[in-house]
Amino acid sequence: MPARRLRISLTIAALAVVAALAAVDAHAAAPRYILVTGPSLERPVVLGDWSENLAFLLDLLPARRPAPGWRTDRPRYKLALFWGVPAKPVPRDPRKANQFGWFYPAANGRRAVVVLLVGGRDGPRIATRKALRILRSHGVPTRAA
Repeated sequence: MPARRLRISLTIAALAVVAALAAVDAHAAAPRYILVTGPSLERPVVLGDWSENLAFLLDLLPARRPAPGWRTDRPRYKLALFWGVPAKPVPRDPRKANQFGWFYPAANGRRAVVVLLVGGRDGPRIATRKALRILRSHGVPTRAA
């Protein structure tokens, strides 16, 4: 009987460790904050909803790449991602982020593009409707003037 209790106790302890690690991994799947800075923004825009930030990144994961030779001669916004930071204070300085990328709004018949490391793949991706909706809902222009 004591050996069986020991196995049960060890199994419960192992499950608790797995559950704790899963929770840590889930929160590591998205940055706590995404700070957007650039032209026409009076102040940095803070995307501070972890679930929304996760949705933003997940939607970009399968996004198509733009055609070779896509052009960057248009306005762009810096994306500063803050991973593993506490909830307070909310970051205001993009230089203190631990990941960076760019968002190029649609312009002159060209699609909006996000340049960001997502899912281990770096480089440009055509911004998806959902990603554009998230940015637009926070006041980030998704079309160049």
